[in-house]
Amino acid sequence: MDHSVDLSRFNWQQIQKALSVLCGLPLFIYDPVENRPPTPKTQDTPACFLVQGVGQETACLDNYRNKIALAIKTQQILFFKCQANLNNFVIPIRLSKGVDYALVGGRTYSTHADAAAFKEEAIRRGISTDQQSALDENRPIRSEAALQLVVENLQTLGTILLENIHLRSQYQSKSSHLSTLIDVSNQFRKDLSHSMHYITLLNTIGSLFHLKSAGIFHQGLQKRVYRNIASFGEKKTALHQSEILLDHLLQKESLTEESVSRNKEEALEISDPALLHVAQFPEGTQSCHLFSLSDDGRSKICLVILDTELKNDNIKMITSFCQQAGAAIKTLSLQTQIADRRKTIHSLSDLGTFDTQLRQGALCSNLLEQTTQILGADQGSLMVYDDTKNELIVMAMKGINPSLFSLFNVKPGEGIAGKVYQDGLPLLVENAGQDPQIHPTARPRYKTDSFVIVPLKKAGRTSGLISIADKADGTAFSEEDLDLLQAMSSFITMAMDRSALHEKAEELREISITDPLTGLLNRRYFQERLLEEIERCKRHELPVCLIMIDIDDFKQVNDTYGHLKGDEAIKSLAATLRKTIRSIDVASRYGGEEFTVILPQTDKEDAHRIAKRLCESFSMEGTAQLGIPSITISVGLSSFPEDAETINGLIDSADRALYQAKHSGKNRVIVFKG
Repeated sequence: MDHSVDLSRFNWQQIQKALSVLCGLPLFIYDPVENRPPTPKTQDTPACFLVQGVGQETACLDNYRNKIALAIKTQQILFFKCQANLNNFVIPIRLSKGVDYALVGGRTYSTHADAAAFKEEAIRRGISTDQQSALDENRPIRSEAALQLVVENLQTLGTILLENIHLRSQYQSKSSHLSTLIDVSNQFRKDLSHSMHYITLLNTIGSLFHLKSAGIFHQGLQKRVYRNIASFGEKKTALHQSEILLDHLLQKESLTEESVSRNKEEALEISDPALLHVAQFPEGTQSCHLFSLSDDGRSKICLVILDTELKNDNIKMITSFCQQAGAAIKTLSLQTQIADRRKTIHSLSDLGTFDTQLRQGALCSNLLEQTTQILGADQGSLMVYDDTKNELIVMAMKGINPSLFSLFNVKPGEGIAGKVYQDGLPLLVENAGQDPQIHPTARPRYKTDSFVIVPLKKAGRTSGLISIADKADGTAFSEEDLDLLQAMSSFITMAMDRSALHEKAEELREISITDPLTGLLNRRYFQERLLEEIERCKRHELPVCLIMIDIDDFKQVNDTYGHLKGDEAIKSLAATLRKTIRSIDVASRYGGEEFTVILPQTDKEDAHRIAKRLCESFSMEGTAQLGIPSITISVGLSSFPEDAETINGLIDSADRALYQAKHSGKNRVIVFKG
């Protein structure tokens, strides 16, 4: 039975009043579903007021309910007398949608004798003489034949009026349903990413159509398995945990006319519990309706309604809604794909412009991170072939500490990576569990069974490979993903080559500006740096000092201990310089056993303290480490612009101060005085 209509919304009270005036009798309508009159009674007789006033109202209502139930059950007009000896009637009204109402009224006497009989009965009921006087003023008298005619007319007129109201209600209800469904489907035009949209969609349909249970399912990684993304109703928990085989139901050869029916809108109804059990629906499912929400050829989204009887009109509305929502989903999905393609193009461009000044390890990590983001993956590794070790070396790997990279190095031909390197061919695996070339225990740390590996090639030769696994959305990698990764591999190889060339150039430059024995700057580069500091000093009006250092009696060290020990003394002084000077200072080997240190933004007083500390440190550390007793250094110090106006003048001033230190007893610092 359909739910009854809220008659108060359709001004039934006014219609009821008009009917009461027309027939001259009290009337009210009764809703057996709600078990009460939906609107107040119209008119009443003095006799009724008197009876109800002495506590008989409940007995009257109970009597009415029993008579109404009988009239509706038999679908026959029922006449009866109440406690006030009044003639009453119950008119059963059954509408085309199976909705039942009862029109109740009468409250009239057939004869004056009936009215007089009640007056005598009133005394027994405790009604006073003054109260009874009202009965004489208004005694409704209507013969049984006249009442019969009125009732028949009321049945015809009431049925027409209520049918019209009910149809209007149904129309407005459908209109309201459609409006609500359109509003919900429009949410998908704005954003497809939030699962709350699917939950809202399902809750809306469930409430509008009084569904017992329903769910929205998305085709997962394994093509035949659909996973629940939203659920509603009695089986909500069971559906939430379900992975059902919808394709099993959609295959026509598995369906019989007795177990399934399709309407014109392609909504599928299945009423065979055994078939639903095989498809892994929740235990106890007796029937289901399937509606397609989205199907882009790669994945599907379906609405499933369980154990609910749906009328054709409701099926049409739900189907229409699913088509509209599905179109919105498809449109937004295409827009998302276009946005993703644009993002991919920009990302590919970024791959070609990576900062090649990064060291190979940092560059490889950045390249791998960018690649996994483009492919929407959580795992990946980048390996490079080392011909000195005949091994594929892990340069970057997501989710693994760099200290453990060496554990994943492989020889060409070993494992999946080694075979891809050896063959030089890309590999796409959609389901490792069903691939005979992959050992079932080979991938314990991965959450999905799909991955893709592409060789990195340079001048036609495989130089490494990149492997991507675990798509964030749980789906399998596709041929499109493989093509994209192959395109990216060219950018990756190019970026790595440029980085390698930059590293070699840096190494060559390092060689050209450093002293091979000490690793300090050489004399040529020292002069470039000194010129830079002097120019900076001129711009900012800051002092710069220069100290020149010489190992005392170095020829004697070579003659006594040999040239190898002399080289150790030079390297020891270089180490002392690194530990003693500040980070802004610039040390260099000027030639032989002679060194220089540029002290930017430093006056003579501070420079003198640094130079003295250097003398003391080398004397102690040099003696202890070299085994040469009392090895010392002499230092000369000059300042710009106080002692010179040119770079050569500054060097000459420091050199003259050093000469003075040598001839004043050595192992000391002399500050130039012009």
